[in-house]
Amino acid sequence: MATINDEETMFEMLDPVPSEIATAISDGLNAFNESADIRREAFAIVWRENGGLAGGATASVSFSVLFIGNLWVEKSLHRSGVGRKLMAAAEEEGRRRAAVMACVDTLSTQAPDFYPKLGYVEFGRVSGHAGGRPVDRIWFRKELSAAT
Repeated sequence: MATINDEETMFEMLDPVPSEIATAISDGLNAFNESADIRREAFAIVWRENGGLAGGATASVSFSVLFIGNLWVEKSLHRSGVGRKLMAAAEEEGRRRAAVMACVDTLSTQAPDFYPKLGYVEFGRVSGHAGGRPVDRIWFRKELSAAT
């Protein structure tokens, strides 16, 4: 293990994380991955109503897997089909970018019943607590058929 004995070198714990630090860490990892031919192609799908943002999904494709980062739909549009449309659009874009599988995670307090209705299968779960109550983080996957 390396030790650091330099007065100009130190560890810091940052809370909250400044956006420029999060960006620098992400950019550094992306540069490393690209040098190892592990490309990450990020994109977003948005839903607009009356000129405003009413929902969206962030996603990326790397090593033939579509990773859904975040899915959000304005509360007034819950159960309207917008979430399904956003997921379908993200999956289609993933297929276009040669993804053969999609992965997404959610919390047991969010939408654990939504993804199985779209054909996703649970493949992992971690149990924890938040605010004194049990909360699970659940991972889902779905095989993607060829682009149509």
